Amino acid sequence: MVSDLHKDNRFGNLMIQLGLLSESDLSEATLLAVELALPLGKVLVMSGFMTDSLLHIIVQAQSMLKDQVLEIEEAKRAILVVTQSGVTWTEALKQSGWVQKDVLPANKLGELLVESGIINETELQDSLRRAQQSGLPLGRILSLTKKINDSLLCSCLNAQILLRDGKISREQAVQGLKSAQTRQTSLEDVLSDRGDYRPAPKAKIKLGEMFVLAGILDEEAIMEAIEIGLVKNEPVGQVLVNSDQASINLLDHALKLQEMVNNGKLTPLNTADVLRQVHARNIPLSQAVAELKLPKNPAESTVGLAELLKQSGLLSEDDIREAFRESMCNSTLLGKILTITGFLDEETINSASRAQFLVKQGYLETNQAVIALNYCSRMGRSLDEALVDLGWALTGKPKQSQMSTPTDGLPSVRRA
Repeated sequence: MVSDLHKDNRFGNLMIQLGLLSESDLSEATLLAVELALPLGKVLVMSGFMTDSLLHIIVQAQSMLKDQVLEIEEAKRAILVVTQSGVTWTEALKQSGWVQKDVLPANKLGELLVESGIINETELQDSLRRAQQSGLPLGRILSLTKKINDSLLCSCLNAQILLRDGKISREQAVQGLKSAQTRQTSLEDVLSDRGDYRPAPKAKIKLGEMFVLAGILDEEAIMEAIEIGLVKNEPVGQVLVNSDQASINLLDHALKLQEMVNNGKLTPLNTADVLRQVHARNIPLSQAVAELKLPKNPAESTVGLAELLKQSGLLSEDDIREAFRESMCNSTLLGKILTITGFLDEETINSASRAQFLVKQGYLETNQAVIALNYCSRMGRSLDEALVDLGWALTGKPKQSQMSTPTDGLPSVRRA
């Protein structure tokens, strides 16, 4: 993953300019962010310098400052209103007397296209004016005016996502887009060939892909939603709901299906079939999943071991129930049963066993273990990786209340 310390430093310097952070506080937080491999903003929240809501507002202010629609003094006044009265950022801007400037806003997609040499500055400004007049996203305008094709637009949007998530650097994005245009191929193929980025091998499906495969939305609508989401810093699903292209219930079903793919319970094509049925017939998700014609395990057609033992008179029904109760008390045996039956994979069992050990030894609290295991399941991370991602420090002594940095020896994890 690409380190984004330069961006973090810009954010930290903005905090100093706004009077929300001292230089010594910034130095301490930056060092901690490097040690924990976490974004600076997350460390500042963990350390109590700001709340999550204030962090979100600072990010909004930073974006407006970069787009030159807000001056630093105007930002200071608006943030003061927020901290004193707790109103929203939009309301704070109004109360502080800020007035929208009549200038053409900057556009991150446009900047990336110009920097990659795909369009020039004149074409960008002309397209931005058309976008402003029509209310359509810049990418849609560029596609309609044949400045770029849909395939290249998709690559540009993917580059923005990878940049936002810290998966590639700005230079890698620019060079990747140049090659994608020249070779007439996707950004992912170019980055993979160059060794700059390799997608996770685990089967996954993007939300937009699921809606397209299900026939509910077309690729054009999804690309437009992705671009709007990048501009407004909103998830694609939220954009689809806000634009009435998907209901909240349908979005919830799609997110649950994503989770089932991540857990290996369904394939990406399965999820599209299920979502199509849920949407077309307005049936419960569980019913649509149950109606899937999944290939059956050959063992299911043979007599079960328990039934065979009962029919042979070697075990009674009570004996089998007692054996099941005993297995529930044996962690190792229970883990093997859950793995064999396919309810959980071996990696999840290993993470759960490690979490159980850390709880038993006093290095981890039960509620921390539950949160960490859920994070492992969602993100495909090991327990130790999840603990680092969640911002819980590693120490050599159990039940410490303060944050510390990783040390040698058996780790204990505490929330800062």
